[in-house]
Amino acid sequence: MTSTVPPTTLIRDLYARMLLTRIVDDHAWRLYQESRIDFIASCRGHEAAQVGSAICIEVGKDFTLPYYRDLGVVLTIGMTPYEVFRTYLLAHRQHFPTGEMDSHGAQHAPLRHWGYHKHNTVTGPAPVATQLLHAAGIAFASKLRKAPIVTVAYCDNEATTEADFLEAIRFAGLHRLPVVFICEQDSTQPHTDTSSAASYIGGLTLPAGLTHQQIVGSDIVTVYAAMCSAMQRARQGQGPTLLEMHVTRSTPDLHIHPAQEESNIHLSDTRECDDPLVHCQQYLQAQGAWDEIWAKQLCARISSEVESALQDAMRDTLVAYLREVSQF
Repeated sequence: MTSTVPPTTLIRDLYARMLLTRIVDDHAWRLYQESRIDFIASCRGHEAAQVGSAICIEVGKDFTLPYYRDLGVVLTIGMTPYEVFRTYLLAHRQHFPTGEMDSHGAQHAPLRHWGYHKHNTVTGPAPVATQLLHAAGIAFASKLRKAPIVTVAYCDNEATTEADFLEAIRFAGLHRLPVVFICEQDSTQPHTDTSSAASYIGGLTLPAGLTHQQIVGSDIVTVYAAMCSAMQRARQGQGPTLLEMHVTRSTPDLHIHPAQEESNIHLSDTRECDDPLVHCQQYLQAQGAWDEIWAKQLCARISSEVESALQDAMRDTLVAYLREVSQF
């Protein structure tokens, strides 16, 4: 099989996409701090696993079934920051039109389940792991139609304890379906290789016909190479793949000013060796392809664009709300 190590130009593009994901995620967290939206599940630490895999999806042809933490996936396959913020803001407005509290004095609403139907992104249901069965069904239909389509389904380690998880991979393996399952496994301890990361899947009896691979989810080069191979196997009728991507999840430091946070995203910090952005920067530096001026300009441009998208989304959400109120 030919090498799937991406060229430097692509790695820089992947870095930019991860940076976009990080900045959008940080803005969403600030919205939550300001009580403008409901609680969100941050994707910080998942950027390489999400962007490096989603970039291999043929948008508008393949099917994608993300789970609630997959901000990087939906941004990579075409959802805009404006659409992301509108999704958050509208969901909050629908569940709490007047900011009411529950009996315990707190606001609660379901987690945001992504959907982007014009790009074949299927909205996931609330029950954990159910989307994996849906993915197997879509892949089965694609195989019956002899359509060159791959279905990609995402989940986290909590899904691996569900019966739906085992049923989905068994059905896919039995029928050699063109589907890729991606488990974004939160590893509690920092690590440099998969041998030191506990596997939630290792104790399961995996079906014949399923290719299973553990990879470091903070290394976007490794993620990209593994995903390219999995997609190629699926398109060639060689059956499903389960990619177990170990990530080190974190959340934004709520005490750091947004400007300081964003201006330091691209800087290397040995204390955050599992940070996907730092990992990618170090790779580019080793290849002699890291440009400090480019990185700062990129961060400034994306930050400005995301802030503009946020302001537009807040304005349009407010206008829509006032128009709705005026009708009563």
